[in-house]
Amino acid sequence: MLGLSPDLLGAAGFDGYLKLFNPAWMQMLGWADEQLRSTPYIELVHPDDRDATLRIIEGLVAGGTVEAYVCRILHTDGGHRHILWSGQGSPGDGCFYIAGKDITERQRLEHELALRADKLERSNAELQEFAYIASHDLAEPLRMITAYLQLLQHRYGGRLDETADEFIGYAVGGAERMKALIDDLLAYSRIGSHEMQCDRVDLGELLHAVLLGLQQAVGERHARVELVEPLGSVGGDRTQLGQLVQNLISNAVKFHSGEDGPPVVTISTAQDADGVRIDVTDNGIGIAQGHQERIFKMFDRLHGRDEYDGTGIGLSLCRRIAERHGGRIWVESELGTGSIFHVWLPSA
Repeated sequence: MLGLSPDLLGAAGFDGYLKLFNPAWMQMLGWADEQLRSTPYIELVHPDDRDATLRIIEGLVAGGTVEAYVCRILHTDGGHRHILWSGQGSPGDGCFYIAGKDITERQRLEHELALRADKLERSNAELQEFAYIASHDLAEPLRMITAYLQLLQHRYGGRLDETADEFIGYAVGGAERMKALIDDLLAYSRIGSHEMQCDRVDLGELLHAVLLGLQQAVGERHARVELVEPLGSVGGDRTQLGQLVQNLISNAVKFHSGEDGPPVVTISTAQDADGVRIDVTDNGIGIAQGHQERIFKMFDRLHGRDEYDGTGIGLSLCRRIAERHGGRIWVESELGTGSIFHVWLPSA
């Protein structure tokens, strides 16, 4: 049985030498039987790992066990292999029994993944910083352009020919859309760059405050927003969670045809063992099955600006906030029958 195992199996004596070993030692490390018998086993360990290994051996000599210890074992080709050891001391036998699994490739892949993750994190941080700086620096000149275009429209609207008025209107509309886009980009970049201020957030209080800020938009569409009490509480950043539910309510009111009466939005919660799910239900235009993941991508719009205004960032911002809180967001919907947006947030 020992000869069939691909793992390193053996018995190491308290005198510092291997007493028993299987063929895997030679197959994996290149050491001949005589070399393994005559070489103190600590010399097979990479010099940088010997002190830690000696401490493990002391525990085994005392009759202890080890379940997962990794050290580098030297190969006869001058390299080394990463070996995951488990062992059991046996003072009565004057040795300890060991089993080692080669995890060199796993270690290499983990190291490579860690490097890639670190590179991706730095790249994301640089991108967020760039987006924030670019958006911030663009805002000021755009404000000036918008102000002068509006002044031009106010003073000379109707005094020039119809084509000139039309051109001025296009320019003002474009500048206002650009301002909305920059504002949304700034909000999106702040989600990742600003430290979260986590607190216990009462969802009822939060939603009442959000609805107060949406009074005009809700009133213009004669919408009805219903809160199903009790809503409970959740841990998180109050400002970011407010942005999340505000976007969901705004979308529910906006994406409505008006053919079947005014918009009706219902907000409820459901508690489970691990967290809270917030459900935002509407009677709007609905979303086709094939587009339900697409709507969470930045700038990805399902409708033209002539149908519904917006920058295409709101739902991607919602996803970013949910994920930053360790949660997730998804939608259940059918075209023409409304939607239910679910936001699950962990309890902690």
